[in-house]
Order: sequence, then structure tokens, then C-alpha cells
Amino acid sequence: MLHKNIPEYYVTKDNIIFFLIFTFAYSLLFVNIFTPFQGAWYNVQHYTRAQLFADTLIITTGGSIVLMISRIIMYHTHKKKPISQIQYWFWQIVEVFCIAFLYTLIVHFATKDTREFSEIFARAVIFVPTILIIPVIITLLYCGTRAKDEKISALESQKTETSTLNNIYENNENQNSNNTSIQESDFSLPNDFSEEDMVLDNHLTIAPKTSQVYEKLEIQSEIPVPSKIVNFFDEKKELQLSLRLDHIYYIESAENYVNIYYRNKENIERFTLRSSLKKQQEKLEKYGFIRCHRSYLVNFANILLLRKDKDGPYLDFGETGLQQIPISKTYLDAVTAYFIQNSEET
Repeated sequence: MLHKNIPEYYVTKDNIIFFLIFTFAYSLLFVNIFTPFQGAWYNVQHYTRAQLFADTLIITTGGSIVLMISRIIMYHTHKKKPISQIQYWFWQIVEVFCIAFLYTLIVHFATKDTREFSEIFARAVIFVPTILIIPVIITLLYCGTRAKDEKISALESQKTETSTLNNIYENNENQNSNNTSIQESDFSLPNDFSEEDMVLDNHLTIAPKTSQVYEKLEIQSEIPVPSKIVNFFDEKKELQLSLRLDHIYYIESAENYVNIYYRNKENIERFTLRSSLKKQQEKLEKYGFIRCHRSYLVNFANILLLRKDKDGPYLDFGETGLQQIPISKTYLDAVTAYFIQNSEET
């Protein structure tokens, strides 16, 4: 359990911002309204309300800055390599010690507390998690509930889209089948048609009904074929994610995992799957995915441009929130050939 990766909603930007704001507001109000721990926190008996608020504002701001720096580092660390549950909670313990140490510095030097530095620090290590535990639990519950609601909404939306597209496709197939069953009467010759007309024209004049049929066939061929659904299975062959092919941008290798970047409504999201990039390449090459780097597999259909600059060649999707994908020398010739080939075909 503890060795499993943390859910993605633990470290999304929106949830980190929510956690920081809520923790700051809660801590400031909690200390000022309830004045907990009495003299063990600091000597509140000799404090006016204004002094108490000023000191707690400084301490709370300092603690929030420590949390902000910590969560930014956590976000980028998780982006490179997924963090496990045990690593996440160990990270929380380190945050507690850092905040306790900062608090001890402020109290010992700024407020001229006469207690020993070690005594203040020891008490802070006990009391800091007492204040932080409620914001952490509430944030995880709130963000977890919101993530589940979004997932259910996305699945329902995907199910509706797939059902609609399948209906369109079936209707299209039925209409094409009916239209291609052209009856003999569609090619019937006019009553006054003679061999002389055939000799003069050197070809058969198709009746108006036939040309109308071809017009119908041409219109039907313009109806778009619904996008394929791609299923992603983990190493235990359990289905973890289903996506429309045209919603997938690229897949990134992360040691024993891969990160799948895709579009969900207007947002770019990432899903971490226990699998190898090589396995995904073998499965997705038939859908137009190309390997451009030892760490990246991209959906060619969603690439906006290929460009070379001083840092080397790269692929760009033209989407905010998506990085430019580098092309390594090993794959450059294959990627360039793929572009040339498809541009000639279109």
C-alpha cells in the first residue's frame, strides 16, 4: 500500500494552491481565536491581541513559505518520477521539522523568548503537526472527492461521445450499403435510345437517376469516421485508462512507468501507468505514433510543427501546458521521413 504511487490529485497545481491558502488561513485563525497550548507555544499571557496577531502572522507566513517551496519541489520531483505513498508522508514529516525550526528561530531571536533553543524546538515539533493535521486531511478529502467527480463526469461524457459517434458510423454504413445497391432501373436507357446514338456518342449516356446516386455517395463519404478508442493496460493486464485516439498527445518514459499526456475537455492531464515505453510503442505504432526520443512516443496526428533551432530539432503540439518534445539524433531521420511521406500523401 505505502509503496504505491500517490494519486495525481495530490500534486496538481490547483490542489497545491488550495492547500497553501487553506493552511495559511486555518493556522492564522486557529492560533488567534483559540490561543492553543498557552505558554507552551509562546508566552501569550503578556500579549495583547494585536501583538498576538502580529507574531502569529509572521510565523504563519514563514511556515506557508516553507510549505510553498516544499510543494513546488514536490511537484517537479513527481513530474520526473512518481512519488510513492511512503515518500509522500516522509516528505510531510520533513516539512514539519522545517517549519518547527523556522518557528524556533523566530521565537528565540525575534520575540526574545528566554527558554532554551532546544526546548522551543522540541515543543514546536509536537505542536506544528497538531495545527497542520486538520488542513492536510480536509485538503486530501476535498481534492479526492473532486477528482472522483471529475473522473465520473469524464467517463460519462466519453461514453456519450462514443455512443453518438458509433450511431453516426452505423447510420453511415447502412446508408452507404443502401446506396451502393443500385437497381437495374437506375441504369435504364431512354426509350428512344438507338444504336445510331451509341455510334455518334461513343459512350453510354447515364440516366439522371444514376448521377443522383453518385452525388449521394459522394456526400456520404464526407461524414467523418469516429475516432478509435485506445485502452491502456498495466503490467497485470488490468484496464487503467481508455482514451480517444485524437485526445492523446504523447507518452513519456519514467523508468518502470509511463506518463500519458492527454486532453480532458479544455485541460491537459497526465496519467501514470506501470508499463514500458517499448510496450506502448509496439501497440500504438499502427495508430500513427512515432518514437522521436528514447523517452518520448508522440501521436503524429496532433503534432503542429517540426522545427530546428540552436538547441536541436523538436516537435510542438501548439497547446498551452504541453512541453516541446525533443528529437534525438537516433530518431531524427525516421521522424523527418515520416513527415515527408505524409505531406506527400496529403
